[in-house]
Amino acid sequence: MRCIALTNLATDTEIDWTTYMQQVKIFLAGESTYTKISGSTGPLVYPAIHVYIYSGLYYLTDYGTNLLKGQILFYVLYLAVISLVLSCYIRVGAPPYLLPLLVLSKRLHSIFVLRLFNDCWAVLGLWATIWFMQRGYWKGGLLAWCFGVGVKMTVLVAAPAIGIIALLSLGNREALLMGAILPQIQLFPNTLDYTLSID
Repeated sequence: MRCIALTNLATDTEIDWTTYMQQVKIFLAGESTYTKISGSTGPLVYPAIHVYIYSGLYYLTDYGTNLLKGQILFYVLYLAVISLVLSCYIRVGAPPYLLPLLVLSKRLHSIFVLRLFNDCWAVLGLWATIWFMQRGYWKGGLLAWCFGVGVKMTVLVAAPAIGIIALLSLGNREALLMGAILPQIQLFPNTLDYTLSID
């Protein structure tokens, strides 16, 4: 409910949405060189999956002009991420008082429903990784983590933890194999016909 109220009450809250839309418009027009893609707040600095996600959002929000549609889509994303987080908390027996702290976070609501930052998609990938790995679904975790990194490179901070967990759970051989596959999966979006490249 708080997210809906924020959507109705807050105005002029988006920061990067306009820039994201400007950048994907250039990309969708056929430009695929990073140095030639920019918006009002600067050049494109995020990996390819970020561009593909916001390209989809560009069409779903009437070419980036319908901010309310974008906020509704991000509200659904917010609920999906919160569900994943709660599922992970329950799995490890986290104390129930963490729930209100999580859902009442003003910063979390701002990032998801008002700002429409790409961090939301990166966090989805990170928590999906945790969810899969808690249940021993290593391939799913691997793909989810690659998705997160493909949106925003900050998800790489989880690499040491993922590596240690993989070593302890899978053994050296399987963990090293997983580590060898990761870069190849990460490169996949950049092997498409409309690849993003560096001049």
